[in-house]
Parts: sequence; structure tokens; C-alpha cells
Amino acid sequence: MSSEAAARIRVVPLAEGKRTDIPGGHWVCELLSGPRNGAVGSMLGYSVWAPGASTKQLVHEVDELAYIIEGEGKLSIGKEFVSYRAGQAVLIPAGVPHGVVNDSAAPMSMVYVFSSPEYPPTCEADAGSAD
Repeated sequence: MSSEAAARIRVVPLAEGKRTDIPGGHWVCELLSGPRNGAVGSMLGYSVWAPGASTKQLVHEVDELAYIIEGEGKLSIGKEFVSYRAGQAVLIPAGVPHGVVNDSAAPMSMVYVFSSPEYPPTCEADAGSAD
């Protein structure tokens, strides 16, 4: 590998990511992205969801991929739920309204990736789809 190519490689410890705390003991951390370290076509983050988590449903303009590191949870999709647990990967296609639910007694953590160099354009799902 040339020294020029090696200079473009980024290694980012979790402690150096851009952490955003969410009320209820939950948090997300942007690790690799265009704005943080020059990613061109994707971004990667890590999140932890405490027991009792239940987010509003959001809609992203690009696909979201996630890998569940520990625990278990569900995605709320309209009035339906899709379960997942540690060791599983999840694909949330662009345009699908979804929220994170952790109704277990333990924290749930995941690595997530967007096919965008930064957190993608996102909006809240219609009030009717989140009921």
C-alpha cells in the first residue's frame, strides 16, 4: 500500500466519535462520515438503547443497515413490529418509517450504516403511521 493510500485510512475509537445523548439514557455516536473524516459514500455509527426506549418513527431517504451487537429490540413499522437480537443484521430500505423499541430488561446496542456520507435527510413519519 502506498503511503498516500495509508494516509487516507481512518481508525476512530468510540471515545472520539460525535456522541449525542438522547433523554432516557440512550445515545448515538457518529464515527465515520464525510464531515468527520472524509467518507465519500457512506457513514457509520454506534448506538445504545436503554430498556424502555421507544422512539418516534423516522423516514430516511437512503437505506439504513444495522448489526445488533448486544441485547434485543424491535422496529416499529407503522402499527407492526419486527424483532431482532444480537448477532443479526437489519436492512431498513429507504422510505420505510421506523422507530427503535427496547422493551427488554437489558440495553441493546447496534452499529448502523447509511448509504450517505453523513446522516441522511430524515423526517418524522406521518402522525397516522406511528399510531
